[in-house]
Amino acid sequence: MKKRTWAFLCLTMLLTVFALISALVIAVDPFQIYRLSNRFLPPIDRTTQVYANAGIARHYDYDSAIVGSSVTENFRPSYMDEQLGGRFIKLCTSGGSAYNHAITMDLAFRTHDIRRIVYGLDVYSFIGPEDETSSPVPFYLYDQNPFNDVSYWLNRSVLGSFLPRCLRTWGQHQDDTIRDSMYSWANQDEYGPVALYDAEFTPPQDVLPEDELLPAARINLSQHLLPFIEAHPHTQFDIFFPPYSAAKWSTMKSTGTLDAMIAVRNLLYDTLSIYENVTLYDFSARADWVLNLNNYKDTLHYGQWINDSITAAIASGENVLSSRAMLDQNTAQLRRWADELIQAGRWIY
Repeated sequence: MKKRTWAFLCLTMLLTVFALISALVIAVDPFQIYRLSNRFLPPIDRTTQVYANAGIARHYDYDSAIVGSSVTENFRPSYMDEQLGGRFIKLCTSGGSAYNHAITMDLAFRTHDIRRIVYGLDVYSFIGPEDETSSPVPFYLYDQNPFNDVSYWLNRSVLGSFLPRCLRTWGQHQDDTIRDSMYSWANQDEYGPVALYDAEFTPPQDVLPEDELLPAARINLSQHLLPFIEAHPHTQFDIFFPPYSAAKWSTMKSTGTLDAMIAVRNLLYDTLSIYENVTLYDFSARADWVLNLNNYKDTLHYGQWINDSITAAIASGENVLSSRAMLDQNTAQLRRWADELIQAGRWIY
C-alpha cells in the first residue's frame, strides 16, 4: 500500500472516530445544551455547575431565577413560586464571582423573558478581578457559535465521566422536583457550635485601608450587574445582603478587612438603590437568625430554613432597605457584634 493511500485511510478512520464520538455526545447531550433530557438524569450537582448552568439557562421552563453563590443554593424554587409568583429556577455558582453570575444571567436573558431575579449580594463576589471566575468556565457552551462546540463533543471529562454517568441512568426521567434538589446541600452538614471552627475573635494586627477594595467593586458592578438592571427595566431585581452569622463579621475585623468590606457594602447600596426596578433587602442584622449558631454550618453558610425565611421575607416586604440611614443602622449593629465578640474572645450569644 502506498504511503499516500495509507495516510488517507488513517486520516479517514481518525475523522470517522471523531465524528462518531461527536455524534454520540450530541445525541445524548449530557449537559442539555441542545435539548432537555427525557431519557436520563442529567449530571447536575455542585461540581458541574459551570457546565450544567448552560443547559439549565437555555432550556428549562422558567420566568424567574435565583442568582448567587453557595448561600443561594438551598433556595427552593417551588416555594418561591408559591410565595413570589412566577416559575423559578436556580442559576447558582458555588463561590461564584460577579462575572460568574453575569455569564449565566446573560444566557438567561437571551433565551427567556425574565420577570424576576432574586440575587444574593455577597460582598466577596465583587472584590476580585473583573475577569475572575470561581473555576474555568466553558464559554463555548454559553455563546451562540455552534462550531466551537467541538470542545464539548471531544471533552475528556464529558467522554470519560459524564457520558457514562448519563448512560447509567438511561430510562429514568427528571421531574419537576429537580428544580429544588439541584445544587442543594441541605441536610448534608452539622449545624451549631461546629460553625465556629473557622471563626476568629482576636484583635486585628493589620487593617486593610477602607478604600482598598472599592476600585474592583466599582468595575464588577458596572460590568457584571448594572448592565442587566439597565437593559431590562421591566424585570424586578430583588437583591439582598445575606445573613452571615455574627461570627463572620468578627472574623472580618480580626483579619483587618471589616472596614474595607463595609465600604464595599455601602458602595453596593448607594449604586443600586437609585434604580426603580431594584428592591434592596438587608438580612445581615437579623438577630434572630445571625446570633443562633443552630442556623449555621460555618460562619457564612446557613441552613435551608433560612433560605425559606428569606423567601417569605421578600414576599412580605420585610427588611427592605428604604434609606441609607437604615443600612448605616444595620452596619453599626454588625460592628457592635464584632467588637463584643473580640472583646470577649469567644462566642457569647
